[in-house]
Amino acid sequence: MTPEQRAHVDGLLERLEAMGSAQQPRPLENPLLWGNYNVAYTSVGRSGQQGEPAGGRFRGRIGRALFRTAGLFQSVLKPDLATNKVEFKLFGCLPGYVGLRGRVMPVGEQGDTVQVLFEPPVLTVADKLHLRIGGFSSVVLSTTYLDERVRLGKGSRGSLFVFTRGGRADEAGMDQVGLERTSLTAAAVFGAFFVSLFLAGAALWVSGNPGLKAAALLVWLLGAAVGGVVRQGGLVMDRDERRMADEAQAAMERWQKRKEQQQQQQAEGQKEGGSGAAPAPASA
Repeated sequence: MTPEQRAHVDGLLERLEAMGSAQQPRPLENPLLWGNYNVAYTSVGRSGQQGEPAGGRFRGRIGRALFRTAGLFQSVLKPDLATNKVEFKLFGCLPGYVGLRGRVMPVGEQGDTVQVLFEPPVLTVADKLHLRIGGFSSVVLSTTYLDERVRLGKGSRGSLFVFTRGGRADEAGMDQVGLERTSLTAAAVFGAFFVSLFLAGAALWVSGNPGLKAAALLVWLLGAAVGGVVRQGGLVMDRDERRMADEAQAAMERWQKRKEQQQQQQAEGQKEGGSGAAPAPASA
């Protein structure tokens, strides 16, 4: 898409955003919000953001070359769950995906903005090898327009998103994203991959042949490129975003602790109420 075409599309989205500001009910109160979505369009808008607004390093220039994007999805599920998924084909042939799972928390009083605290990403290759990598992350996203077919979103810095409902997103298993468990086998396989690239490069380098030395450099660069993309689960966060994620994580931990204390107090109250009940009078 040319810069002129992108500017035209962004302008149309701004017009829809103006219409969406008057929509009732507000997005967070609208049942249409819930569902599985395909990420159909992204733009940095006027934010000047570096890199891709969705997909992190997996959607960057190097990431797209190594991990060819096969699908980009987002779901908002009851009662307070959000999941993101980037499907890819490593080296154009080996299927995999990276997924995020997080809790949705309303922000402000406009009824259209949420903050999502995501758990560390899960990297999956060949549908069997799962590796949780990286740390917590957080995003703030406003729903600027919503109808039966599309949802428009805007990031906290002005990035624009177009989400289309259903289709492949309904078949992507979005409710299970982020539940995969890291196995020792997966960790061993991923580790062996990088070790094998290093050793292969070393074997080529010590041959002394200029051509093989050049091949060794390429092998090492390949390993560095793959490692650079998957580092931190592909997340790209600046200092402010890391601070926001840390604050959201701390708030979530406090909320979870209060919830556990309330449940414990309720259980103790029920126990005391049951033990303190007066015995029923004996029948004549």
